[in-house]
Amino acid sequence: MKTKMLGFILAAVLFGGTLAACGSTEVEPADPGAPVNTAAEAAPVDTAAVATAIELTDGYDDALSAKNQLLLGTLRLEETDQAITSEQAKELLLLWRAFAALTASGTAAPEETEAVQNQIMENMTPEQVGAVAAMELTNAALQEFYLEVGLTEAKTPEPDATPQNGQMKDLSQEDREATRIANGAEPSGSGSGNGNGKSSALMDMVIELLEKR
Repeated sequence: MKTKMLGFILAAVLFGGTLAACGSTEVEPADPGAPVNTAAEAAPVDTAAVATAIELTDGYDDALSAKNQLLLGTLRLEETDQAITSEQAKELLLLWRAFAALTASGTAAPEETEAVQNQIMENMTPEQVGAVAAMELTNAALQEFYLEVGLTEAKTPEPDATPQNGQMKDLSQEDREATRIANGAEPSGSGSGNGNGKSSALMDMVIELLEKR
């Protein structure tokens, strides 16, 4: 009887020791001094959203439209370290061609052209968009640019001024047409589908720049 009791006690002790050994396996607490990895919790940066957060405003005197700011601004960026890169040019060329096609159709909704315009800004860096915004480009600046590239003579009227017949008669037919376009008129015989003459000339210059890039 004693032998059986002793065997039972030994078995209970051994079994209890096994449970204690299993129960003593604990996860060591994390070292409070160890760096915490927060990479998995950090939200990815949306670079497109950063770009579009910088807006082009027309709230200053004689301001160009956002579209023309982008066009003239892109050309002006060539004089800075923010010039369009060859990688950007591939996508921007497609977008500006699409924009030109929409405006030439004469049937595009404002929402369509605005969507393409936003995509153009998204494909530029925030620094590039910010640089264009900081230029605060005006109609007067546009006139100066046309003079720089030789589209008009120095006689070109001030923005929003209507040339008198006496002034226009001193210009050749070609210069007269260029003067009309520089002041926002459509090219003669072009029809309404070609849109604003200023934008058309600027658009051609930007597309040509991107094609060469």
